[in-house]
This record gives sequence, C-alpha cells and structure tokens, in this order.
Amino acid sequence: MSSIASRMAKTASPFARTNLWASAVAAAGGTVSAGRFSVVATFIAAEMASGAWWRTDDYQGLWAESAAQSLTSIKQRRLATATNSPTFTADRGYTFNGTTNYIDTGFTPGTHAVSMATTSVHIETYERVDPGTNSVSVGCSSSGSRALSIRPRVAGNASVSANAGAATYTLPVSTSLGMTQTGRNGPLVTDVYGAKNGVDMTRTTDPAAAGASLPVDPIAIGCLYSSGVAQSFRAASVGFVAYGAALNGTQRLARYNNVQAWATAVGAQV
Repeated sequence: MSSIASRMAKTASPFARTNLWASAVAAAGGTVSAGRFSVVATFIAAEMASGAWWRTDDYQGLWAESAAQSLTSIKQRRLATATNSPTFTADRGYTFNGTTNYIDTGFTPGTHAVSMATTSVHIETYERVDPGTNSVSVGCSSSGSRALSIRPRVAGNASVSANAGAATYTLPVSTSLGMTQTGRNGPLVTDVYGAKNGVDMTRTTDPAAAGASLPVDPIAIGCLYSSGVAQSFRAASVGFVAYGAALNGTQRLARYNNVQAWATAVGAQV
C-alpha cells in the first residue's frame, strides 16, 4: 500500500467504516437500521479517539439486531460461524449451552493478525450471564504457552492467558458479569495484565511461560479452541468480544466505557 493510500485508510471516517461493515452485513443476508448504524459509528469514533481502534484487529458486537449482523465482525468484516446452534437473542447476544455450541470467529492470530504480535496481544469478553463455572468465555490455544483465553471467574479469581500460560487475578466483584480483559505488552511473563470493567486487577499468579509465536488455532467464543478441538464449553451469554495488540491502562478503561455505552444504547448493559 502506498503511503498516500495508507494515510487515507487510516483517516477514513467512522461513517465510512460503518458503511463498509453494513455492506458486509447485507452480503451476509442481514440489514442494519439507521439507529444501529448510528450506534456503531459512534462506537468506532470513540475507539478512534482513544487510539484503541488502530491497535485492535477486530470487534464482534454480538448484541446485534440479527444473527447475520451479530456474526459480521466490525473491522475485518469477517463472517463468524455459529456452531451447533447457540441461541441468538436480538440486542442481547449469543447464549451457549456449555456442552456443544460455540462461535468460530474465523480469526486465527498466527494468520490474520495485523496489529496483534507475539509480545503485544489483547483479548476481552463481555458476559451478560454468569454461569458460575470454571470454563472459557473466549479463546484459542496451540500449546500451554501459545494461548489467548479468558476464564472470567474461577472462584474469586479470573484466569487468563495472553499468549502465555495462565495467570490469575483477584476479581474485584464476585461475578463474571461485564468486561474481562487481558493482554501482554512485552516479552516477559510479568508483562501480562488483567482488567475488570476497565480497571486493572491484582495479579496473584504469574504465567509459567510466555509464547514465542502466536496461536495457529481460531479464536472461539463460548469455549476454548485448542489444537483443532473445541473444549471447556461455557454456558454464558456473551455480548461483545475484541482482540488485537496490547492496550495501555487509559485505553483499557476507555474501551470499557465505549463498549458499555454501546451496550446501554441497545439495552444489553449489565
């Protein structure tokens, strides 16, 4: 891409980017109302303002008007696959049964990452129902240390992997509801972070090892996709997922506020 084309792509307006997404939704057989177009454009504008847009590979706004809209990602406009019939509810997201169903985003970090890198990763999930089980809300793994995953609540902790082994964080609340974020912003196991609703949590256990390359399995929602097998299914209701490069503390909080504003606009907030 030429430097001029690159600058044009980077400065494209939130309206233009939302229009591209709406066109992808139409190609998938769905529609986007004027009201929802405005909500998504407002979200994209806020993400651009915080700088997080440029560090994010993709967003899955599952609390959509239709299944086609829900499964069409915002940035890469990738069509995810709902596997084994999870339940879609308009303006709320997808609910999983905890045994067989999940969403395959089609996003494989080792293949599709643009912003994400081996030592700079971020992944997050927004849950609307807390199943109270030790299971994975979003994630993929190609080995113990090449993993991106979130277990939003394991007793009083969150267990997360940010292209590293599992780290645990003390939850500030006794629920998985809302947004759980994790990432890694350097080469060391101590470079991982975890946040709940945009506020950093206290790490209680460091990862055993850091991944030396990105996972080559696709990110799944409602389970962990590991070495070609779906496992650790979660009976949760998920409204939003995003992944990309590491976000700083200010961007993590801004992301939560931006996502919560979107959720509130469609009545999906918790």
